[in-house]
Amino acid sequence: SSGINAEWPLRPGMLLLFPFLNKEWGAYNNAGGEPTRHLNSPDLYIPVMGFATYVVAVAVALGSQGKFSPEMLGITATTAFVWLMIEIGIVQLAMYLISVSTDIKIFDLASFSGYKFVHMIVCVVAAMVLGSTGYYLSFIYSSAAIVYFLICTLRYIILPDSNEDRIARGSKRRNNLLLLIAFIQPLIIFWLTHHVTYGPDPVPLTKI
Repeated sequence: SSGINAEWPLRPGMLLLFPFLNKEWGAYNNAGGEPTRHLNSPDLYIPVMGFATYVVAVAVALGSQGKFSPEMLGITATTAFVWLMIEIGIVQLAMYLISVSTDIKIFDLASFSGYKFVHMIVCVVAAMVLGSTGYYLSFIYSSAAIVYFLICTLRYIILPDSNEDRIARGSKRRNNLLLLIAFIQPLIIFWLTHHVTYGPDPVPLTKI
């Protein structure tokens, strides 16, 4: 079957966590609307579930430190969602300013941006189980994994196929866009998770 089955969330989830083991990176086709065509195709299911799990994981981590309060659920969810929207806005603005047109759609971009929640969960759980050392080790690995995954996936969308197109349409600008999308992920992962390592609480958006 070409639809989503019980194994679907697990397979791309493993690809996100262990992208270095994958040898085949398909150029996804967003016209068919069927995410099972390629494991690295954009899919909102994992980001949505990852977002909800991340909020719960942070609540548990803060609770284990005696810092949990009911409003922290709302603050955590709102802050993560707003930063996700800011990230998408930054990428869209960058595409406009450098005059790059790609086949990537807004919901596809939201999917790729939302995949980081899987790695954020790993970082939070590592902080709870192994303390700050576990957190920073998992952060380093997770950062490398999400950057590698996005570069391998988005190069088929952002970078032109032929050398002539690459010259004509500005490969340097497209490479910069690809690197921007990939390397902004570790920054947001750190910003939204480092406070669970017994560090300071994140600054509420209302005070920024």
